[in-house]
Amino acid sequence: MSGLSCPESQQVSPIDEPLYATLMAPRLQLWQERASAAVGERRVSYAVARAKAIARPYHRKLARCTTRGLRVKCGCRGWRGIRAYTCRQHLLCESCQRQRGKRLGARIRAGLEAAMGEAPAGSKVVLLTLTIRHTGDVEADRRELAAGWRRFYKSMWSRFGKFPYVGVWEVTPGRDELGHVHAHVAAIWPYRDWSVCAALWREACPTSERISFVASRRDRRPSDPKSVANYLGKYLSKGIQGVDFSPALRSRVVAGTYNTRWVFTSRRFWQYFQPCCKACGQPVIAAQYRFRGEPYRPDDATGARGDPQASLELSNPNQRAGGRCAR
Repeated sequence: MSGLSCPESQQVSPIDEPLYATLMAPRLQLWQERASAAVGERRVSYAVARAKAIARPYHRKLARCTTRGLRVKCGCRGWRGIRAYTCRQHLLCESCQRQRGKRLGARIRAGLEAAMGEAPAGSKVVLLTLTIRHTGDVEADRRELAAGWRRFYKSMWSRFGKFPYVGVWEVTPGRDELGHVHAHVAAIWPYRDWSVCAALWREACPTSERISFVASRRDRRPSDPKSVANYLGKYLSKGIQGVDFSPALRSRVVAGTYNTRWVFTSRRFWQYFQPCCKACGQPVIAAQYRFRGEPYRPDDATGARGDPQASLELSNPNQRAGGRCAR
């Protein structure tokens, strides 16, 4: 348990905490004002909780990863597994990065396979890389690039018709170490004149530096949902904890992307997924036990699965939550 191995007094924050607090001050004030003006116990409690979460030092958020959770079970008699609650700080938590990359990579592949099955004949998966001229403000650059993509796909839809897509964000330090924002998008297209698409992109995002189109793998074979999902999954599991990122830059990236989506898709792209046990085929559900700190694992756990209480999305699709099912 990473959150229990190091006392808080000995932890070193991976970001510049004073700078992070300064950047998050407007959001903190906003939620404090909402808590003061809210009507109703639930709204007040929610606003107060949001304000406390923003004011909490960032290293404390990382320290809470996997220190709480609940037990899960399936239809295998006597089996109990553990589903730990993560900190969801995928930019700096390596454990969350790995789990998130596996989970969303599998879901992206399922969505692309379903979209390819419904696409017109001759359609292929095209990878687009979007960049803009960087200003040093990560939040502003991301907002501008998102607005440019929105104008671009709407103009493409007006000219050629709608198409499904899925995209992920990436932030690199850049040579100036101010933070450069990119977007990697997988779109399913029939034949398109890429020069026309590039012209539409420059019109939609005048501050863009370039746009690239790739429809084949390194072995020159056409891209398929598996290769594209692996490619995008690489960016989903990529954080900002490398030595190229200074604590100040990490602070700006974390604050500038607070409460934003790192994966964006067209409507109805995601496919329904129910985690099931490979051994018994039953859904993996929550058990009636939650833990704080080191999870309790009784040696004589027996008993058949009861009525389902809640469905859970596992960190690794198509696998059990943990442990081994009794046969």
